Amino acid sequence: MEWEKVLRDAVSGNAIKELHLRKVPTLKTADDWNKVVEVGLVDHKTKYAHYKGGLVKYGDRLFFASQDRLDAVAQFRKWNFKAKIKVTDVA
Repeated sequence: MEWEKVLRDAVSGNAIKELHLRKVPTLKTADDWNKVVEVGLVDHKTKYAHYKGGLVKYGDRLFFASQDRLDAVAQFRKWNFKAKIKVTDVA
C-alpha cells in the first residue's frame, strides 16, 4: 500500500505531520513485545481525538501505542522513550 511507504519515514527530526499521525495504525497486540522499538512519545489533541501514547516500530512498520496499552505492557517490558514527537502542520 502507498500509505505504508509514506508512514515508514513519517517521523523525521522528532516531528510528524498531523495528517500522517491520523493514518498511523494502532498497535493492539504483538507476538513479542520485546521486538517493539520505541520512537517517541506523543501527546496531541485534535478536534475529534486525543493521541496520548507513543510511536513505535514493530518490524518495519510504524504504529501508535496508546498510553493505556503502554501501561498494561509495562509490567512485562520496560519502555525507554527518549524523544518527544512534535506534531506539525496543524490546521
